[in-house]
Amino acid sequence: MTETKIWRIIDIINWGTEFFKSKGITHNSNGNEARTTIELILCHVLKCRRIDLYIDFERPLSKNELEEIKTLIKRRLKREPLQYILGKTEFMGLEFKLTPDVLIPRPETEILVEKTIETIKKEFAQKNLVKVLDIGTGSGNIAISLAKFLGEKVYIVGIDISEKAIEVANENAKLNKVENVKFLAFDLFSDEFNEKFKNQFDIIVSNPPYISIEEVQTLQDEIKNYEPWIAITDGADGLNFFRRISNIAKNLIFERGFVLVEMAYNQSEKVREIFTKAGFKEIEFFKDYLGIERVAKIKVEKL
Repeated sequence: MTETKIWRIIDIINWGTEFFKSKGITHNSNGNEARTTIELILCHVLKCRRIDLYIDFERPLSKNELEEIKTLIKRRLKREPLQYILGKTEFMGLEFKLTPDVLIPRPETEILVEKTIETIKKEFAQKNLVKVLDIGTGSGNIAISLAKFLGEKVYIVGIDISEKAIEVANENAKLNKVENVKFLAFDLFSDEFNEKFKNQFDIIVSNPPYISIEEVQTLQDEIKNYEPWIAITDGADGLNFFRRISNIAKNLIFERGFVLVEMAYNQSEKVREIFTKAGFKEIEFFKDYLGIERVAKIKVEKL
């Protein structure tokens, strides 16, 4: 990519697509990931929508714009996730600010949100206000999506051990104009947490750190070298958060309610065993887009 040549938007799209393909750089699981990557980089630099790239495809780029594009391409070549480079991502059709302090939201987590919305609408139709606890809130994507799509029907508390994650979540709440959420820095495993939130919630939802420490090393560079390990793994077998949630769920739920959790591709039977051992009888699983059991829904009833 030389600066002596006049580079138009369409030239950068075509060159960038082939360049990223040749380097094995992907953005997502779609067939056109290389083109998507260069398009999103261009949109970021030019502050425009993707459709605008093709409306004004013959527009020449300035020297400064080319320099910025080259800088972003170099970062992506080092396997830095595109979402961190752009500082944002989309989840449930909403925009979320991202920093390396928070996990990048995944499409499969939208299933967790959708099933939570379904559960609230079905099981709490007669209740004016449903209180939700989001454990390991990260960027706030789950809590904010629930707040946005359910409105005044819900009040959500999002907790995370990371103060920096809470800062990002608060910024995202403002960005998406939701006020029925509150984000707090808390350690799920502390006695203080269990006491503070006793009998407070109808729904517990969580996308916890569920990758085992052994498996972390097998993950792609974008994940293991850039995303926060504290949000990826529990430092053990990947099941500690499920054990903790199963132990405290009855204490946190007000009268009757539900726990919905996301899990890894190979954990459904282990998650079933953990919650069954803790005394829960009604456990349902939902599959993701690849047919993998990805979300568990556990009914909580107090005797």
